[in-house]
Formats: sequence, structure tokens, C-alpha cells
Amino acid sequence: MARAARVAATALAVALLAGCTGTVPTPVPTSTPSATASSAPSPSEASPAPVVTPPVETLPWGPTTGQWDDALATARALPLRHAAGQVIVTDLYTPDADVAVSRVSRNHLGGVILMDGAAPSPAEAQALTDALQGIGDRDWPVWISADEEGGTVARLSGAVPTLPAFMAAGAATDKAAVTEAYRSSAASMRAIGVNVDYAPDADVTIGTADPIIRTRSAGSDPADVAATVTAAVDGYVAGGVVPVIKHFPGHGSVTVDSHQALPVQSRGIAALAARDFVPFARAIDAGAPVVMMGHIEVPAWGDRPATLEPAAYRYLREGLGFTGVVVTDALNMAGVADGRTPGQVAVAALRAGADVLLMPKDVDGTIDAIVAAVRDGRLSRDRLDEAAARSILLMRWSAGLSGESASVHYAQTFAAAGMTVATADCADPLVGRRATIVAGPDDAVRTLTAALADAGVQVGGGGTTIALLSSGAYRADADVVVSLGEPWGLFGSRAKTYIATYGESPPTVRALADVLTGAADAGGTWPVAMGRDAIRACAAG
Repeated sequence: MARAARVAATALAVALLAGCTGTVPTPVPTSTPSATASSAPSPSEASPAPVVTPPVETLPWGPTTGQWDDALATARALPLRHAAGQVIVTDLYTPDADVAVSRVSRNHLGGVILMDGAAPSPAEAQALTDALQGIGDRDWPVWISADEEGGTVARLSGAVPTLPAFMAAGAATDKAAVTEAYRSSAASMRAIGVNVDYAPDADVTIGTADPIIRTRSAGSDPADVAATVTAAVDGYVAGGVVPVIKHFPGHGSVTVDSHQALPVQSRGIAALAARDFVPFARAIDAGAPVVMMGHIEVPAWGDRPATLEPAAYRYLREGLGFTGVVVTDALNMAGVADGRTPGQVAVAALRAGADVLLMPKDVDGTIDAIVAAVRDGRLSRDRLDEAAARSILLMRWSAGLSGESASVHYAQTFAAAGMTVATADCADPLVGRRATIVAGPDDAVRTLTAALADAGVQVGGGGTTIALLSSGAYRADADVVVSLGEPWGLFGSRAKTYIATYGESPPTVRALADVLTGAADAGGTWPVAMGRDAIRACAAG
């Protein structure tokens, strides 16, 4: 949808959400013929009277305005403390269902995020989520979320197959393969009870000066990142999981990690709109239901993190036409928490326009602060109800998402589709009947050794030499040099063949074996600038 049309449609949706009503058109006949005996049709020939159906306005991301009205009525009927709890998603580090149910029930929380240790196996994760959804004080699902991006951020690695980092999706030339991979990933998460994933990253990376996003980004070209993000969003929704695009206004072009301190974005709004905002705008136009607000200062919006600045939310809603849910990045991060109490952070974020508060440091204290702010007038009950209603609406909408089960070996298949191979002659086999792995992390070496042996390759004692590097920051001299992480600097090694896998999970390393032996084609191009000496990727033709 064109931007002007999108903003106009959003203005209508906003007006409807604010309680405006439209008029139902009354049909007017185009002519009035004379009722003579010769011209009047018999009863059996008469046309039925036209039926006029009142228009049902639908929000761009799925629900109808009637469903919004129901969610708002539900939120307004909640006791104040329950409404305060509904806007909070707390962190959970244990699979103990009793602990989880107690925390959510006692504080009437909106939901949980499953962190390291909370989902050690599919069965334990399923038991935990079943218990949470059995809580009987609401008629909408508990928000059960995860930070499962793939690559270096994979909180559910014990319970679902791990995809390579999102940069593999940016590298993949076949975006249908991206959609299918994230559909299957979502189906795997949905099968263990997860209904929200904080992915995909819509950040555009600047490369090695980017301290934290890097391969979590699809790449360095805004249009390519946008196409990849929308393909992934489509997959998540088709697989039954709510995707969260992050980290608005864009974390890939700042040089400070917001976990450690507050990054300041030096670019102005016009420059951001031409680059960093592009994937967010495209995904919003395509129906993304949730955006995560990052802890990034944009001077044009104020001197605080965007998480606490009303102008940031106003731009997201009025400038980009977003009608969905805005969740904060984790509120225990230094970029927003330094110098502020958890209660101050929570109230300021809600006043600014946040709908869901992720991982506040002190849940009890945060709820106390929200309740006190409403009672003394610093935070309006209407603003709190709006936030709670959006959380409730999202969960009711998510209950209707469903899809087919995950494809077999989807993580391995996708890893090959996103893998990038650069070599002088792409028609030559990459390994012969013998190969020797000369370097690499122990787990990756073991997995590759077994996979090559299964393919009939004798490993050890000569043949093609293979070096596995944790990232392109390391150097090696071998026939095949593989970066298992970031690709930058890969050409500093000496090799006949260079490969970037963007991950080192077992499915990714098994896909590497498939590519090396010719059982699968590598479908990736370079998603970032590799320097003057870059060798053309085989998938580029």
C-alpha cells in the first residue's frame, strides 16, 4: 500500500478506535418505473430487495474494530492492579510450572518470556506452557514469549531446532525459502506452547562498528532487509506465532550496546527514514502486529531513550501508520534503567505510549508504581486501559492463528538456502573423497566429521583441508575456510573456497556438509559489503 493511502487508512482506524462511527449507506434506486400491469413483474420474477451489510473495519494487522471494542471493555472492567499486571511480561528462567503459575497468577501478569533454562526440552516446555494457559482468571491466552532469533540468540535451543542467524535469511536469494523456514520455526514453537517470538530483527547493520546486532540483522541494504523481514513475518504468522519486529528506531547503526549504556543516534529523522526506518515501514505496511521499541536516544525526539519519549511512539503510529502493539525492549537494560527506578521507567514508558513492559527489574514494585501513578493522576487510567486492551486483543487474535506442522529438517534445509559460497569455479566439487578438518570449535568439528563420514567422505589423513572459524575475524590457510559467524574479514584467510554459514548449530553444520559434498546447493549471496577484494558468491550467478 502506498504511504499516503496507508496513513489515510490508519487515520480511519485510529478514528474508529477512538469511538467514531461511520454511516451505513442507504440504497437509492437508480430509476422508478411506472407500476403498470404490463410492466410489473410477477412475484416469482421479482428481484430480492438489496441487502446492505454494515462495513466491518479491520485493523491492518488483522483484528476488527469490534474486537478492539471488546478488548477495551475487558480492560476497563479489570481492577486497577490487574490492569497494571496485564501490561507486564516477566522473565522466567526455570521450567518449574508451579513457580511460573504462581508468579503470573499472584500479579495478574500479561505473560512471561522464556529465558535460558526455562525450556530445556520439548516436554518440559510443553508442561510449563500448558500450566500457564490453565490459569483461570482470564478468557484470553497468557503471553508466552521467547527470544528465539537463531544464531547467537536462541533461548529455545533445547526445545526446537535452531536456525542460523537472521543474516542467513538476508543472504538467501529465495525469499520463499525464508518464509517457509520461519513458518516451520513458528510451528515448532507453537507446538510447545510459545505464542510470541521477539523476532525478526528489522535493524540494518553498519558492519563491524555495530557492537551487538551484526548477524542478527539481515544485512546492510535497507531494501533487502525489508524484503527479508516481511518474508519472515509472513512465515511466523502462517506458523501460528506472533512476530515482533525490532528494535525501532534501529539498533544496527549505533555504536553503543544498549545493554551496557544508552546509544545516541546521530542521524536526523530524514536520514533515518531513508535507511533505518525502511524495514519497519515495509513490515508495518505488510501487517506486522508488534513492534519493539529500543533504548536508543534520537535527539529530534528528546534526550531520553526512545522507550520513554512520546515523540517516538507518535512517529511510529502517525508517521508509519502502526496500529498494533508496542512492546519495550527489556527494561532491565542499562540503556533505560541507569539512574531510574523500575517504577519510574515503567510509568514513563506507559505515559509515552508503550503497551507492554518487557522484563522490569522488580515486578511487585513496578505494579505498585503504576497503581500509584494512576491514583495520583500522573498516568491516566485511560492510557493504562488502552495498553492493557492492546495486549488482550493481541492474545485473543493469536489464539486464532494456526498452521501446518513444521517441515522435516527445516533448519538444515534453510541453512543451506542461506549459506554463501565463493570460489573461483562454482562447478567444481568443494571436497573430494577425503578431507581433513584442520581447525574449528570442538562441537562443530565433531558434527561436521560425523556428517561428512555419513556422506561417504573419509575424514583425516589428507585430502581437502577445511578450517572452521568462529567468525571472519580469525584467519586460516586451507582449501576451504568457513566462517561460522560474522563474514567480515573472511577474505583475510587464504583459501580456494570461502563459505559463510552465519551459525554453528548442529543443523547448520550438517547443512555445511551437504553443501561441501554437493548434496545441497548454497543459495546465499553476500548480505553485507565484504570489501574491495570480495569474491562473487556462487548463488549470484
